[in-house]
Amino acid sequence: VPEDSLDIPKIPIIPMSYGNARRFLEPMTGPAVPQSWQGGLPFHYHVGPGPARSRMKVKTERGARAFHKIWNTVGMIRGSRWPDEWVVVGGHRDAWGPGARDNVSGTVSVLETARAFAALARDGQKPARTVVFATWDAEEWGLIGSTEWVEELEDTLRAHVVAYINEDGTFSGPSFGGGGSPSLKPLFRAATRVVPDPVGPGTVYDVWLKAHNGDTTALTMGNLGGGSDFSGFYHHLGIPSGGIGFDGPDGIYHSMYDSYDWMTRFGDPAYKAHRAGAQLVAVILGRLANSDLLPLDYAAFGTELNGLVAQLDSGIAKKQWKSSVTTQALKDALDRFTAVARAFNAARDSALARAGGVDSARAQRVNQALMLVERRLTRPEGLVSRPWFKSLQFAADLDNGYATMAFPSVNEAIRYADAATANKELVDLVNRVDQARAALVEAAVALR
Repeated sequence: VPEDSLDIPKIPIIPMSYGNARRFLEPMTGPAVPQSWQGGLPFHYHVGPGPARSRMKVKTERGARAFHKIWNTVGMIRGSRWPDEWVVVGGHRDAWGPGARDNVSGTVSVLETARAFAALARDGQKPARTVVFATWDAEEWGLIGSTEWVEELEDTLRAHVVAYINEDGTFSGPSFGGGGSPSLKPLFRAATRVVPDPVGPGTVYDVWLKAHNGDTTALTMGNLGGGSDFSGFYHHLGIPSGGIGFDGPDGIYHSMYDSYDWMTRFGDPAYKAHRAGAQLVAVILGRLANSDLLPLDYAAFGTELNGLVAQLDSGIAKKQWKSSVTTQALKDALDRFTAVARAFNAARDSALARAGGVDSARAQRVNQALMLVERRLTRPEGLVSRPWFKSLQFAADLDNGYATMAFPSVNEAIRYADAATANKELVDLVNRVDQARAALVEAAVALR
């Protein structure tokens, strides 16, 4: 394939220290930069030209030198009750530099969790579901390792994986955070209540709540855009995905300063956040692997998605389409979905509270239906702009690969001023929300 035909960056980029950056920036003349570009150094920034000059040696990798072998590592503990239902946890093993934060910290959380599950298995306490532990190669080159694995095993993963937990650049400070499918966020919050905080006092939840002045509504988590190995599972296959971490000020992203020295002195000096993070991951995996009925909360899912329709309404208003494009049918569909989800949650809680709980065969039927919910919010042809992205709930922003775009099929039509396509995509989205609701109905019927 000709290199010029590929959609790849053309400008080399390298992070540098602020001391070196100052030597280039401070002497520059020309117009002042926009205010949003003004950085933290104590002088006014300008766009140039000159008079600063630099000499740089650039070593490119082209032709045969551009090809490198990569390796994923995958380990598995087979489940004792439902071996055909898999929980997968992974983190990328490669890095731009030393990578103490990104992503040694995520990789060691996967390895430590695997060590804990293996110790339990040796003592005869195998998980009820199969647990898969993966480390991915070439994430920094475009999510290549995980994407190749997902694409090669697409049918298998779609049939068996109940959730994917991704740990990437996760531990470099005291402040808890997380993100994922709205169906997983209540599980993540519940896990914070049983793990001691790395700084304390109390649990991760206690410190998180105190940091937000006791306001439980402020304990939010992000949704998944792009830039990490959840993409193949979540955006391509519609498998519930997410991850947790502890962050703080750093400024070392993708640089030579992301090192053991920085982590030991500044990021997580006693490695307490690493320990708490691994404990959280283990708790999350343990509940996903051992709960009789999958701890996926589709009432929370429906509620959050309904709130995000406001983003579509805002875009429609800006385009002055209120008379020709409406989201009311989508709001109604999400209301129906959420009502069914709440009824299912109540029935699930009641069934689990009964003596004897739920037998294995019935639980398997319920869980197979639950696994269909978010898969039914995908479509085989994918997004118009990017067919590989098949999920219609969230995607990476087309213009910013790290940012999150809710309802991307509709949002992109609004962004590019295509009212007819926006209406068409809204009809399709409503239909798929109703199909997802039908999966919840199937789960409720199986529970009876």
